[in-house]
Formats: sequence, C-alpha cells, structure tokens
Amino acid sequence: MSRRAQSTPVGVAVLLAVTVVSVAALTVAAGSVVEESASAAEARSVSTAMGEALDAERSGPHERRLTLHEGRLRTVERSVRLLDGTDPAAEYAVGGLVYAAGERRVRHVAGTTVSDTGTGARARTAPPVSIRDRTLFVGLSRLGADAVAVDGPTTVTLRTNVTHDRRRLSGGGIGIAVETRTPAVWERHFAELGATTTRRSFDDDGVPSVVARFPDVRDAYVFVHDLNLEVGR
Repeated sequence: MSRRAQSTPVGVAVLLAVTVVSVAALTVAAGSVVEESASAAEARSVSTAMGEALDAERSGPHERRLTLHEGRLRTVERSVRLLDGTDPAAEYAVGGLVYAAGERRVRHVAGTTVSDTGTGARARTAPPVSIRDRTLFVGLSRLGADAVAVDGPTTVTLRTNVTHDRRRLSGGGIGIAVETRTPAVWERHFAELGATTTRRSFDDDGVPSVVARFPDVRDAYVFVHDLNLEVGR
C-alpha cells in the first residue's frame, strides 16, 4: 500500500477529531452566552421591579411580586447625612436593597436604583437631588425594612406603605453625604449640578460616603419618604 493511501484514513481521523473539539468548544461558548443572557435578563427584571416597588412618589400601600431564579436579595444599612459646614445637621438611616448574582449587582439606596456589572455601574433612576434658584431639593427614601436575606430560586413580595414629611435647612455651607458602594454614580450626578465632591467615612464600616458641597445654595428642602418596606414570600 502506498504512503498516500495510508495517509487518507489518518487525515480523516484528524479532521474528525478537530471537528469534535470545535463542536465541543462552540457548545461551551453557546452555553456561556445563554447563561450570561439569562443572568443579564434577570438583573434587568430585578432593576425594573425595584424601581416600581420602591417608587416614593405614591402614597399608601402597594406591593410588587419579584421572582428570583438565581442570586440573593438582601437589605443593607446605609445613611444619608445633611451637612452644615463640616458637621452633620441631620442623619437619616435610609437603608438599601441589594440583588447580587455573580458579578452583577442591582442596588437601591436613597431613591436611586443602580446596576453594576462588575466593570461599571450606572443609575437606572436618577438620584432625586436637584437645584433651582439657589435652593437644593433632596428626596430621601427610607426603606424602614428589617434585616432580610433571600436566596433564589423563589418569589418574594415587596410591600410598601408610603408616607411623606418635609424639612427645611437654611444658611451657607450646605452639603449632603450619601453612603454608597457605587460612589462614581453619585459623583457624576453631583458634578452635573455644579457641586464639588469628596469621599469620606463617617462610621468606619468600610462603605464610603460621597460628600457633595453646593457653594451657591442657601436653602435646602428635604422630602423624606418613609416606605415601611416588608419583604415577604
């Protein structure tokens, strides 16, 4: 038998082996894409549900069902401080709700929902802080929830019963400090309002606060929205 004839079955075997390896690699890649897409879809769903369930513009009772296929939903401790110069004039324990699955995070703190993919974070709802006629307007959502941690797969109900209050501050040197794991999101928003920002730890718990100062502001109105959140099944 010639060398050429002998090489034919060897060549076919090599081609078959390469094909099998390629198909296996494509299967793994396709599976990873499907898994990533499912994870991203769930994060978007959670973000939408949080925004609807924790809407501070309504009053009275409301509830929203949220289905988790993976990941964990938990409450965290967060604070917002209003500053008179360098000292806090008022402190609010606003709390936070966090969904985590792999590197993906959806966080709701002080009326703002932030999506974090591990490579960058962006606000799904703008921080409720604005300036008009040298007056600062701040909307603060206080969750008022007990400590909760829920793992998927499961379905939970987010129940709120929203009430509102208002406070006014006057004078120079007014500032606001927001405790957050995504400081860059808040820094970008404050920069758009013409504020100067720094980062500071008020209670040494490892979570920084973004401190924003508004040199031209002379009055501040703080609208406190108590959500009275309950996370149930």
